[in-house]
Amino acid sequence: MIALSRMRPASITIFAIVFLAAAVLSCIDGLVRIPVQLKAQNTFPWLSRDALIVWHSAWLSIALIPVAMVWLSAIKFARWMVSIMALGKLAGLLMMLPLLPMLVRMQPLWLASIVLGVPAVAMLFTPASNHWFAHKGGADPAVFE
Repeated sequence: MIALSRMRPASITIFAIVFLAAAVLSCIDGLVRIPVQLKAQNTFPWLSRDALIVWHSAWLSIALIPVAMVWLSAIKFARWMVSIMALGKLAGLLMMLPLLPMLVRMQPLWLASIVLGVPAVAMLFTPASNHWFAHKGGADPAVFE
């Protein structure tokens, strides 16, 4: 783990803030749409309002994991994992371009979360970020072993 006192590059800070904002927007979108999901679903009658709240909260928690991996430990795997996931979301959005006017009206928060996610991932590939991932730093004098 990297010392919390160590300065992070601006690109890493921007990634963390924007990626977190995208995750929160996606979670809010899911929570707001729970009544629609409950009306539309006929295949899972056991799915309740509480189960959907837990589901969306779990996805928010899962989104925090790569932020912690990048912010606290500069784990290179996290950069590539987030990038591949963002490319998948972007590909899905590109396939849905004909439905874009409807998406803007029906799911603006979900759309905003994807639009925010792409530049957040781009922040992981700036020169400062490359240096961050390459040099994790030495021992932290505040940590006793």
